[in-house]
Amino acid sequence: PTHCDGCLAKFDMCHALQCKKGGLVIMRHNEIKDELCDLLTKALVPSAVRDDPRIHPCRPAAPTPAKEDVVKRINPQVDDDRGDILVRGFWARGTDCIIDVRVTNTDAKSQRQKDPAKVLSQHEREKKRKYLEPCLAQRRHFTPFVVSTDGMLGREATFFIRQLLSILAEKWHQPYSVVCGFIKSCLSIAIARATHLCLRRSRIPTGQISNKHPLCDDHAGIGLYQ
Repeated sequence: PTHCDGCLAKFDMCHALQCKKGGLVIMRHNEIKDELCDLLTKALVPSAVRDDPRIHPCRPAAPTPAKEDVVKRINPQVDDDRGDILVRGFWARGTDCIIDVRVTNTDAKSQRQKDPAKVLSQHEREKKRKYLEPCLAQRRHFTPFVVSTDGMLGREATFFIRQLLSILAEKWHQPYSVVCGFIKSCLSIAIARATHLCLRRSRIPTGQISNKHPLCDDHAGIGLYQ
């Protein structure tokens, strides 16, 4: 299309990859996160993988309302910070690791003049600056998984994939090269599918397309809709 159906701006590839209308950017992120969750479940066990872990899980036992208000004014998002995946026993036996995924467009105007590898390293440093210290305070590992929209992996993500390959090769009793081809194919397809969402799908919210029907089969709650 000539114009974006979400914000009516001029539509091109760069705009498609960074327009936040319609939630496609979040869906792109979740597509890669779900693929990593699936691969980690294959490498370990399903019970070792958790979704959306808290970065700051510890709170005071019984905070007073006044003290709680002061903390929220100083840092209003301190209790809401979450990673994407929590996995136990990945880097070391009996230890937890929080993985936080970020997908970035290295061809955006603000990053077009920079080296793509340095752009990915910059995003990794931002993630570590924000989450590494709280994770270490909880005796957890932290790994930022930064990937570009065209499939380029950051340094930390590359080390993560190598560790995942070693675990899977040992578990499946397969050559490292065979497992490497399988994992890279899965990630490549996931990244291509995630990028395709932003390029092809509509950004019109479903709430503007149709109304939600009442979910009361016996008409017990029909008064709520009158």
